[in-house]
Amino acid sequence: MPDPNARRTLAEALTTLIAKKAARDGEHTVTDQEIGAHIGKSRTTVWKLRTGQEQNPKIETLEALARFFGVKVTYFLDEEKAAAADEQLESLAAARRLQEAAERGGVTGINARLGSLSPESLLAVARLIEQLDEPDGSGRTGR
Repeated sequence: MPDPNARRTLAEALTTLIAKKAARDGEHTVTDQEIGAHIGKSRTTVWKLRTGQEQNPKIETLEALARFFGVKVTYFLDEEKAAAADEQLESLAAARRLQEAAERGGVTGINARLGSLSPESLLAVARLIEQLDEPDGSGRTGR
């Protein structure tokens, strides 16, 4: 059982951000090479950060990572701020999924309404739209 008082490591924070960005923008956007190119570091440095072999990067590196992932640098330093940012990222991912599902179904102009829904509601609506788009419930569309 994990220790509730244990601090999240930089590697764990990066793993979370990488997974969220990969789900949102595709795996190709979060390779060590791609991240390194955007933050001005080698892919080896990114790999070391991601795997926990480098645990004390310079603040400039944390700032570059924060810019790349669209979070504040406090994401890496403050558990509460990280949790709030994770919730916002989940909400954005759910909104994007909902919008894509709606557009596949021919619905446009829903962006204005997305902001008022919780991440759970967005995900539920996206799943519902996806199910409606599956004529036989098999997970395959009829298109």
